[in-house]
Amino acid sequence: MSTQSSTIILNDDDMKTLLNYNVSAADREMYEKNYETQLADGKLDMETKFQYAWCLTHSRNHADLKKASVLFEEIFKQGNEELKRDSLFYLAIVETKQKNYLKAKEYVYAFLSVEPSNIQAEQLKCYIEKHLKKDGITGMALFGAAALLGGVTAVAVGTLAVGAALGFAFKNKRN
Repeated sequence: MSTQSSTIILNDDDMKTLLNYNVSAADREMYEKNYETQLADGKLDMETKFQYAWCLTHSRNHADLKKASVLFEEIFKQGNEELKRDSLFYLAIVETKQKNYLKAKEYVYAFLSVEPSNIQAEQLKCYIEKHLKKDGITGMALFGAAALLGGVTAVAVGTLAVGAALGFAFKNKRN
């Protein structure tokens, strides 16, 4: 791998641009209308379904992202090889946007097993792994703080218990 490729892959700006991209309201309305019309007619084309799911992927609305995930999973099960492959990539995007990094990692690895030289998927993989590592370190720090707080609490409770027991023993000894 060349130095130039490594620089491209490690650059988070491209991934942030992709993850923060929003579809215009007019485009969203067009994709949704096409999807709803075909669905109502009972003649839903996979490409239309994919386009609508793609549109929902570029939303900030959590419900839209969930719906996109469901649609891409359906497309993966029913679509042709190209749509299956592309669905894996967009499932990774959707899960990344929802901060479900472990699930996103599974999808991006599955995609890369089919298309290992895809630079955008490599960038996404690096982005996901970076956030998993960051979240893991944050999780360990929170666990450590909880353990420390739990330890301090245990010492305090233990000290109080010993003090109460000694106080009870001295009181009973006097009597």
